[in-house]
Amino acid sequence: MLKKILLLSTLFTLGFVDQAQANEKPLIVLDGQEALNNQKVCWYENKRYTEGAYIVVGEMTLICSAKQPNFSNSDLAWLRLNANGEIIYPKQAKTIHVN
Repeated sequence: MLKKILLLSTLFTLGFVDQAQANEKPLIVLDGQEALNNQKVCWYENKRYTEGAYIVVGEMTLICSAKQPNFSNSDLAWLRLNANGEIIYPKQAKTIHVN
């Protein structure tokens, strides 16, 4: 418990020190345990996006979607959309079958 309090107080102090320096980006603190406990998300520019979120990067439109649509517990990933708004899934790796 003491370690957690010391860690949090250190991170809190670092946040104020970083904010005091106007020329630098603000310190973003992420609780790793919170990230593990929360639902699956996609990350972009230090922001969390839930499944179904769209972003435009350059001239590409991306959607936060399941990497493997056939699995209900698949990890989420940013996938490209084609001109018709359909998801372009990555090609599946070839598998080896052993009899």
